[in-house]
Amino acid sequence: MLTKRNLILTSALLVTLWLTWQSRKHEQSIEISQPTRVLNTVQTDTQKIVSHDTELVLKTRNLPDSTENLFSTPVKVLPQTSNTVFKAPKPVAPALPFKYLGRMFVGTDSGVMLNVQGEVTPIQQGDLLLGQYRVQAIQENAGALEIQFLYLPLNQIQILSAQTGS
Repeated sequence: MLTKRNLILTSALLVTLWLTWQSRKHEQSIEISQPTRVLNTVQTDTQKIVSHDTELVLKTRNLPDSTENLFSTPVKVLPQTSNTVFKAPKPVAPALPFKYLGRMFVGTDSGVMLNVQGEVTPIQQGDLLLGQYRVQAIQENAGALEIQFLYLPLNQIQILSAQTGS
């Protein structure tokens, strides 16, 4: 017994077979243009090729002469640069790694307390900190304190300013 699905598939098969038979009955010739390169002449010849019971008509085309090599490596043209000399910026000392904590007075000597890498460190003029910073001067003017450091690798002076409140 034929189900609805089998009936649809059988009719689709019969329609396909009928269309195939009709197309073979009414075959037509197919024209294909064959590319050719002709220098300074016009050619209108046609060639006929028969293959597998199908007639192919090949027409020649005139193409312009090309001097471009399609398989060459492209050359990138760089813009001309001027003879300007670029100089690297002068190196700058890093920010001071110290924080002012306060003043200390011992007898006639006075000093400053700094936070150096998390440790309280008393400093005086001439001290060397972290192997790179020499204390050059400690000056107090009207409640403001300035500590002058020399950054040894670059021989640059840096100043740490703080308010003393006195």
